[in-house]
Amino acid sequence: MKVIENKIQEILEEVHISESSPKEVGDHIKRITGIDIFKNTRKREYVEYRALVCFLLKQKLGMRWTYIANYFKTEGKDMHHATIIHLVKNYPMYKRYNENLEKIEKMFTFKSSLCYDAIDNMHYLQNKCDSLEKKQAIIKNKMKLPLARLLADIPLNRFEEVTEQIKVLKESWKKNKK
Repeated sequence: MKVIENKIQEILEEVHISESSPKEVGDHIKRITGIDIFKNTRKREYVEYRALVCFLLKQKLGMRWTYIANYFKTEGKDMHHATIIHLVKNYPMYKRYNENLEKIEKMFTFKSSLCYDAIDNMHYLQNKCDSLEKKQAIIKNKMKLPLARLLADIPLNRFEEVTEQIKVLKESWKKNKK
């Protein structure tokens, strides 16, 4: 623990860390503490620093429980959302007995006030917008066909009448095929 305290003191003299991605937060905690928080162990120091990462991701970045669990899984540590909830819930107790946790926590400042749900929503909406623009381009190309232009010129109050006449015409074609 003394080695970790010395390392923290050195890093405290550096500028504050202002990161906003889970990977960057986890990497900084690993670099600062020298502890691989993704190692599959229940040793106290590992659990406490894992709790710190979970706390930062949940409280500061606003990530969902399952997103945090997925982040740990991508880094090789199999954790469920319930484990994340437990770690965040117990973080204040860990912080009471390990002063380094609060020191490290204060090192992180986050640039964006957007939470990850908002970022996910923006990403979803952007993809949806892109998809609609592609569909619009396809429809515009189809509108260049003579029949499509003809249909576009039909007055709305006569649309049902024209639809019925087209159905009758199609039925007559079916009869002529036989």
